[in-house]
Amino acid sequence: MKNITLLFLLMIASLGIIAQEEESKTQYKGALDYFTIGIGSGFSSFIGDLATDSKVSTLSNIRSCYTFNLEHRFGNIAGAQIDLLYGSLAYNENSNVIANNRNFESPLLQIGMNFVFHMDDDLIFKRNSPFSPYLSAGISYLTFDANSDLKDKNGNEYYYWEDGTINDVPYTDTDNDTNAVQLLRDYTYESQLTDSTENYSRNALSIPLTFGLKWKFSDRTQGRVFGSYNLALTDRIDNFKENGNNDKFVYVGFSLHYVVGRKDQELKHRYDDVDFAELKNSDDDGDGVIDTADECQRTPKGVEVDANGCPMDEDADGVPDYLDKEKGTKSGAQVNEMGIEITDELLAARASARDSIETIRHESFSEDASLATLNKISDNIEKNWANNDNIVGGSKIPDNLLEADSNGNGIISASEITEAIDGFFEGSNNFTVKLLHDLIDYFFEQ
Repeated sequence: MKNITLLFLLMIASLGIIAQEEESKTQYKGALDYFTIGIGSGFSSFIGDLATDSKVSTLSNIRSCYTFNLEHRFGNIAGAQIDLLYGSLAYNENSNVIANNRNFESPLLQIGMNFVFHMDDDLIFKRNSPFSPYLSAGISYLTFDANSDLKDKNGNEYYYWEDGTINDVPYTDTDNDTNAVQLLRDYTYESQLTDSTENYSRNALSIPLTFGLKWKFSDRTQGRVFGSYNLALTDRIDNFKENGNNDKFVYVGFSLHYVVGRKDQELKHRYDDVDFAELKNSDDDGDGVIDTADECQRTPKGVEVDANGCPMDEDADGVPDYLDKEKGTKSGAQVNEMGIEITDELLAARASARDSIETIRHESFSEDASLATLNKISDNIEKNWANNDNIVGGSKIPDNLLEADSNGNGIISASEITEAIDGFFEGSNNFTVKLLHDLIDYFFEQ
């Protein structure tokens, strides 16, 4: 029995670890409202008037039972549960005292209503925690019918002797052991137990108190391992009424549960803090077109847009009006990034300028000048500016060249000249060939 119990606990622990690793990400808020259906099995152990004796095997007093329950959880903590327990109770004495060799077995049917107190209420344990304990208490109606093993399979009545043996004749002080036949119990409880002095009811109420641990496999399935202490409001389950104490029994088991009827709004509570009305009508770029209908997000402030939230483009050249430096471009014309039509004259001018700039690049930086060398020159310029406030040759970048100072440090570097030249060819800056000449001259003046 100990090995079985250990194996069971190890199985529960393993399942719990798996459940924890696969913990559900669902976050529930608000009152819970759902049903669970559960089935399970376990073992019962009777506590009554029969005496405990070391000669009695523990297994002879353990009986299997089965459970079915339906629970309605209707709040953060509380739930109401209908329980059905079906199985049997038993106890066996084995003593050298002849009178203390009683036994019984009784079928057991218990139906009750219990209130369940869950601890996954976001106060003690998180709702999405894979493990959480629970408590339950209530009232039950139970039926029983005690029977005893008084005869063997051949109908021979058991007679217990002081030496602990069972024989077919009563024990006497005379030497009659030569006529006695020793018997063995068959553990078949064939004889109904009654009380000659009292015709008692074989129905009673009981009070079950349960402590359990549940673990969640998913949002829909969970397992529970529990122990239940049941106080019967009768002292007749075992047919014996001796010490004035009511009979009791303990039930230990495990069960599997499936969640049904979970209301949709429970899942929706995860968005309780979200203002859907605000999201629906939001307009991040402030262009007057809500985000859900805005095809051009992040339009600059003050830019006129069309019904789709895109900047106006009157000449339909693909460049919005606020960036277009040549509005009214004829239909089908090719334009650059600034909306300027790319004509043969412009291409020729660009080609001529390219040649001119390449000449300037070659004359000023030389083909042998590496990037490392140019960067070294730039570093020296920065050091000179940092160490000497009286540098001759222009202490301030001319206004017409300020666009080249992309990092805003007041110094023109080789990399910034390269950027300016590339921007000229790409049409992304306002430099002309003459300004590029002046920019290169200023670089060396620094």
